[in-house]
Amino acid sequence: MYYIHINILIMINIKVTIAIIAGGIGFSACNHPKPKPVSNDVTKTAVAVNGKKDSVINNPQKNYGNATVSEPCVKCLLDVVQNAGTYKKSTNGISPQSIIYDVNWITSKKPLDLGDDIQIINGMRIDVEQKAGDRRKNISTYAYNNAEGRVYLSVGAKKYEIDTSVGDTSVKKIRNACFWGVSSAK
Repeated sequence: MYYIHINILIMINIKVTIAIIAGGIGFSACNHPKPKPVSNDVTKTAVAVNGKKDSVINNPQKNYGNATVSEPCVKCLLDVVQNAGTYKKSTNGISPQSIIYDVNWITSKKPLDLGDDIQIINGMRIDVEQKAGDRRKNISTYAYNNAEGRVYLSVGAKKYEIDTSVGDTSVKKIRNACFWGVSSAK
């Protein structure tokens, strides 16, 4: 009788000990401070997505604007834009140090109106601007439409045309770097 009573007490103590250890592990796993994405490297700047610090991008002079886009995507977009014939024409005679690129997502919450009742709801927008003192002067705006796999160039207020100087290979690079190779077309 005493033997059974002692075994029951030992089993209860083991269960309580296991429950306390499991609770401690669960509590410590959820409440430890999250690692901060800010790098100690002064050549990197934290970027924000929806107002929260998210990732680190090499952007010391804010030449990419307030990017919410990953570094490989930004580099790919800038490579495609800088190699476009339309970019070379529009920036001819402008110092590369005075050019700023503002790169942002185009989403269904903030679609880009291309004119003629056409909108981009899933893509990228690259504003090419020139530093002019404390102000910025818009040189051109490029828009990538992931649904169609096309790059558009602004030709006036809310009017865009397909940029024929950007080839299929460049469009595939954008899709792979920014959209993980997935098209949003139905």
